[in-house]
Amino acid sequence: MSTHKEYALIAILATVAVIGILPAFAQSVDKMQSSPGTGSQQILPITVSTDKDVYDRQSIVIVTGHVQNAIGGQAVTMKVSDPTGNVVEVNQITVSSSGDFQAKINTSSPLWTVGGTYTIYVQEGAQQGLLSTTTQFTLPGGGQTTNNCTPQQLSTSVGTQFYCIDYSINGGTVSGATLDTASKTLAVAIQADNDGQITLNIPRSVLDAKSGTTDSVFAVLIDGEQITEFTESPTTDTRNIVIPFQAGSEKIEIIGTQIVPEFGPIAALVFAIAIISIIAVSAKTGLRFMPKY
Repeated sequence: MSTHKEYALIAILATVAVIGILPAFAQSVDKMQSSPGTGSQQILPITVSTDKDVYDRQSIVIVTGHVQNAIGGQAVTMKVSDPTGNVVEVNQITVSSSGDFQAKINTSSPLWTVGGTYTIYVQEGAQQGLLSTTTQFTLPGGGQTTNNCTPQQLSTSVGTQFYCIDYSINGGTVSGATLDTASKTLAVAIQADNDGQITLNIPRSVLDAKSGTTDSVFAVLIDGEQITEFTESPTTDTRNIVIPFQAGSEKIEIIGTQIVPEFGPIAALVFAIAIISIIAVSAKTGLRFMPKY
């Protein structure tokens, strides 16, 4: 009789042990798969990264990623936000049959004016946050929300953003500068007591002149009259220009083809975001936008 009781007690203890061990084991497996920092054991549904952590303003950012259990031909949505939270890039990237995707971003766009940490968001699936992840990279300063220009810099602004432009002048003084986004012009007010020259080191992110992807020459006016006697020394990030002037000159205008946007990145991307949203909805619902006859 006592033997049967001992067997029953052993069976009860074994059952309790199994019940206690299985949930603990299940929890440890779940943590191994989902917790960050588990190395090669971690399986993430979607990943994204860049080829570098820091870029200049004439760089190509190579974005790569992978989607687990992907179907070839499907797309992920990529969104890039600047340090202030403004969206500066939106794109849809096709995923390969192996689940890999890649995109290239050009940092020389006039939309990318703010210096600091940029965040790349990627998402797969129609439901917000279904599969999503982020990565970050850094750009040098372009615009700033306060006027911290030095005495050796021109201070000008567009909207709430201030821009500092290095300069030097002989034969006169500078009394101010303005940026006109409509005419893509930097206008510098001077008081020329003698014949002299002004040297400006203009960031490409503020004002640039391009013909396609090739540098073109700025148009330069002094008191409304176009001149051709000036020199340029372009660098990767800036356009260095030396402009001679005569005594009595009052206004120098430098006209390019690209200028920092007046209303910020959001306004420039509203249309693109709308188009991407329409395409996504149309692909998933079969919605027709043209009448069927």
